[in-house]
Parts: sequence; structure tokens; C-alpha cells
Amino acid sequence: MTELKVKPKIDIAFKKIFSENLDLLKSLVSAALGFDAKKVELCPNEIPPAEVEHKFCRLDLRVRVDGQEIDIEVQCYKRDDFQARAEYYSSLMFTRLHKGENYTKIPKTVLINIVDYPVFNCKEYHSVFVNMEVNRHEVLTDKKVIHFFELGKIPSLEDSKNNIELWLNLINADSEEKIEALETVPIDEIKKAVGEVKRLNRDRKFIITTEARENALREEMSALSAALDTGIKMGREEGREEERFDIARNMLTENMPLDIIGKLTGLSIKAIENLRM
Repeated sequence: MTELKVKPKIDIAFKKIFSENLDLLKSLVSAALGFDAKKVELCPNEIPPAEVEHKFCRLDLRVRVDGQEIDIEVQCYKRDDFQARAEYYSSLMFTRLHKGENYTKIPKTVLINIVDYPVFNCKEYHSVFVNMEVNRHEVLTDKKVIHFFELGKIPSLEDSKNNIELWLNLINADSEEKIEALETVPIDEIKKAVGEVKRLNRDRKFIITTEARENALREEMSALSAALDTGIKMGREEGREEERFDIARNMLTENMPLDIIGKLTGLSIKAIENLRM
């Protein structure tokens, strides 16, 4: 098989395809959430911190769909904190009401996470999380919903039974042959998306950009792994204070949670927070 230079699941390719073609975005969201979306509009994907010391967040694709606030994230490399990050993002997106507004006016907030590694110990490729009572399974509210789609568990194109499985096969395609097979799908938006993938794979400038992005992602995960290994080793040793601070500074630049940095370096949360000043 001939490998694609630009794979749809790489974040910059995914964002380019769907942010520049709102009809494709509407079709994908409709398939993922199981309703016929009417109006889709892009929103700013940056969520500034409420306080200087708080975390800055940049979402992959933030959209407003028929009154719902939706974030779509794609993740190719395994992150142990990804579930916690999804919860954090959903909390940041949750709308603040103005004085006097009724709580029923809060729009529904939905996260769609498309991941290229196993997340949950189950055979299903689609997992949905809501606030629910643990014994009766009674839903507290449907105002915040988090979806996970695991690409490694989706059925093959031949065995796909619904639109979201077809879309996930397109996002997961890594060869020219798999992309060409999707041209037979009787969905106009997917056929158009196939054309977009082919176009990007002929765009030499974008190919170079994508390759650089993939290399950066691999180096980031490698550096993170090395930092974790070094942090564990350093956390067990005595007297090498400055090196532990250097490791903590590097981990801060990777936006790692403070409690994890503390566990790996042996530094207090206060000492780590002081490094930001």
C-alpha cells in the first residue's frame, strides 16, 4: 500500500479539512452525535485563563451547533492525562451565566475526542460519559457530555453500518488505497472529504508542514517520556536540587499537571508554582 503523506487524523490536517469545509464538519458532527445538525459556526479555539497562573488552553476545533457548544479533539499519541484533560476542557467551555439569567439557559457542552490508541478496556469504539448517579444510573443533567471514539476499534469499511463508522474510516485512513475505497461511499460529504485529502497530499508545502508537525509530536512524546524517566530517577536521589528544578521547568513548558510534576521530581506544589513567576 502507498502511505499517505498527509493523514486526516494528524491534527493540522484534520483542522484544515473540517474548518475550511463547514458542510463536512456539519456531516461529521451529525454522524457523531446522532442528530441532523442545521447550523454550524466556528468559534475561537483559544480559552484564555481567568487568572495569570491558570492554564491556557487551545482546542482543536471549537464550534457552535444548533445552540450547543462543541469541541472536537484528535489525539494520535497516547497521553495518560487525556481523560483528565477532556474533563478540564469541558469545564472551561461550560458557559457562565450573566446576572439574572436562568440556569436552564446554559447551552449543552459536548466534547468529541477521536483517539488513535486504546483508552478503555472494552470492545466498543464509542464511549459516552455524563453526570450520573452511580447506583441508579440516573442522569443528573445532560448539559455536559464527553464522547470518545477509539480508531483502533472501528469496523472495517466493508463492515461499517452507519455514517459515523464511515467518517471514522476516512479519518483513520493512512494509505492511498484506503482513501480511494471511500470514493464508493454513497455520501456526498465523504466523497468531498476524499477529494480534500487527495488535494492536501498533492500540496508539497502542506506535506512539509505536516511532516514537521508529526516529527514535533513524536519528539514531544519522546521528550515527555525522557522527562518522566529522568524525573523518577531524580526524585529518588538526594541533593541534586537544581537539576530537579530544571526538570520541573521543562515539564511546565509541556503543560503537565502540577501534582504529577511534584510526584516525579519530589518538589512541593508551591515550589513548582514559584517557577512560573
